[in-house]
Amino acid sequence: MAKKTLNLTIEESIKERAKRIARSRGISISQLFEEAVSREEEPQEFIPSPGSAVEQIMNAIPESQKLDDYDYDEIKMEALKEKYGLS
Repeated sequence: MAKKTLNLTIEESIKERAKRIARSRGISISQLFEEAVSREEEPQEFIPSPGSAVEQIMNAIPESQKLDDYDYDEIKMEALKEKYGLS
């Protein structure tokens, strides 16, 4: 995809912070900006590719057992407590 120039007006402190972050990651400020925008546009919900193994597994789980809002850390902690017999 063709690259285009974009001029931004931002606070000096933000400019310096962006330079530091980009330098620490070994990328340009342009790349840093592209990555930030790309993350914002990514869907919040994971949608597997049609026909993929992940889709097949997701379809194998009954709707009644699917969680809309879950806390992975809490689920992990509960599983560890159960595994090691902790209360």
